[in-house]
Amino acid sequence: MTTTSLYVLLFGIIFILTTNTLTVQFGRVSAIQFAAVPFDSIPIAKIITDRGEYRLAPSFSIDYGDETVTEKNVKAKSVENIVLDKKINGSSLELDCDSNDNCGSNLAPMFTKIYLVNDSETEDKIANNNITAIDIISNECRNLTTQDCANLSFTVPNDVAPQNYKLVVEISFDEAKWLFINSVQISN
Repeated sequence: MTTTSLYVLLFGIIFILTTNTLTVQFGRVSAIQFAAVPFDSIPIAKIITDRGEYRLAPSFSIDYGDETVTEKNVKAKSVENIVLDKKINGSSLELDCDSNDNCGSNLAPMFTKIYLVNDSETEDKIANNNITAIDIISNECRNLTTQDCANLSFTVPNDVAPQNYKLVVEISFDEAKWLFINSVQISN
């Protein structure tokens, strides 16, 4: 083999390796990230008890596209002094929707769930589902609008110890969920 032939062969190998590397780099498909639903498009969750009405702003908006996007609402203020009595029937959840909110059926809600978690759990840990929860009520949405699916009456189970917890309202969709998290005191 001549020197020129070796140079041509070497150049060909380098060209093929470079072309293949560039093809792999530019041909790679990145995971798609969808933005979480903006907080100004999420309704307020109202907890109504005999003691009063409590308006909870959304704490988290999470989208489970190819890559999970979790948005924490740093402007959400905790509602002070929420007390749920175990012996009172008739506590309820409603969504307070305005014209900007996603309350219709366009998001196809799957379920709404209310549960309690230990008061010492962080909101971030709750949002990542790394918690033990005490279920209060769950509602499968079927063909309901988001607002109708979240319209629930509930009571605190008798076996729940009277103490401080975090109350979580979760509204889940096919690839997203909203979390409303607030401290609550359970009373006999």
